[in-house]
Amino acid sequence: MVSTRQSVKSTGRQEAVRTNGKRASMKSHVTKLKFLTKDAPDFIDITAQVKAFLAETGVQDGMIVVFSRHTTAAVVINENEPLLLQDMRQRLEAFAPRNAYYKHNDLSIRTVNLTENEPPNGHAHCQHLLLGSSQTIPVVEGCASLGQWQSIFFLELDSPRPREVVVQVFGE
Repeated sequence: MVSTRQSVKSTGRQEAVRTNGKRASMKSHVTKLKFLTKDAPDFIDITAQVKAFLAETGVQDGMIVVFSRHTTAAVVINENEPLLLQDMRQRLEAFAPRNAYYKHNDLSIRTVNLTENEPPNGHAHCQHLLLGSSQTIPVVEGCASLGQWQSIFFLELDSPRPREVVVQVFGE
């Protein structure tokens, strides 16, 4: 996996909020993580990159939103244990097998959202239904409030290709 990250960018937007009668400013910072995935399903642990970005922002209290810009890739939080990752791959395949028939893949009947070299990826769209596009993590005292075994994964469901995740930190 090759990963790059764009530089820290503050949106400059501030919003007045009341906390215990005090006026505070909420700031927003955003970055993009870029990957070249290798396989599908491919669990890519991005926890360290998300935490490093949080540290750069200086936000002490707020939240992190991690969002996949793709309909065949997800963002999930789970344990980074190799045998569990194998189990999850098998369960995804059992839920929506790659080689099953999907109308989405049948280009003799499909007429919407077609691209050149359209991949047969109905299984990946169906697997995505279980997982979702984003996760929100609370920030408390400058730390992502993840549990002891929780890791943030970008999950490729389709096929190897360039991918992008948006990470946005809100807070003060």
